[in-house]
Amino acid sequence: MKTINDINFDELYKNHIQLATREPKQPADWDKKAEKMQTSQFDLKNDYVKDFLARMDLDGVESVLDVGCGGGAIALSVAPYVSQVHALDYSQGMLDLLQKRAGVFGIDNVSPILRAWDDDWSDIPECDVCVSSRSSMVNDLQSSLNKLNSKAKKAVYMTMTVDKDFIHRDVLKFIGRDGVGFPNYIYAVNMLYQQGYRVSVDFIENSCGLIEPTDITEQDFIRSVKWSIGSDLSDVEIRKLQDFYHQNKGEIDVRPSKAWAYLSWKK
Repeated sequence: MKTINDINFDELYKNHIQLATREPKQPADWDKKAEKMQTSQFDLKNDYVKDFLARMDLDGVESVLDVGCGGGAIALSVAPYVSQVHALDYSQGMLDLLQKRAGVFGIDNVSPILRAWDDDWSDIPECDVCVSSRSSMVNDLQSSLNKLNSKAKKAVYMTMTVDKDFIHRDVLKFIGRDGVGFPNYIYAVNMLYQQGYRVSVDFIENSCGLIEPTDITEQDFIRSVKWSIGSDLSDVEIRKLQDFYHQNKGEIDVRPSKAWAYLSWKK
């Protein structure tokens, strides 16, 4: 009889991510997003950040490595409680935004690192705690988990998707994209279990957008769907989205409050 330890979750994850047919976001995509965030602090102040930090044990923690730091929502929020934060991202635009914000807030203990999950991490410093907030939609999850564990001395805190999609299922069904969706946190829990880690799982559910919600235009709606799906839309799909927009104008909320699985484990 096979047990859970006989299941190759690494292979299952890689098969799933390929079936999701999501084109990986490139640094340039996040550079453009960072430009739109220049005049906003919405991502720094929403309840998601407060809920994330509230679940961290910072007792005796002097250093933090924030992987996929984006504009610094977690890095800047945790900086006042520790001696040093290393903020890693593959988007120079996001790191520039982080540094600009650090200057505005008078924070001088956050060091940016331009690096991707797939890059060489041999020179990345080990820290008491590693953080990965909504940044682990990667092609090789096992390798990414191994890197977090290799750099964390005390603990890792990580949020991952719960649902298979990033936008309303009604929108996906309307354009015929209600498919297999993206892999979620269960893969990481099982991979870590097989390595002997006792992973605690909690859930955060609230709005966690990067930019203030506004009255959405037709073009905004189409761009948002394309960004969330992660692939090009056909002419037929665009026409369907235009129809959906006009049928539901005034009631569209592309990204509702979303559940995130909060994974934590000690080294």
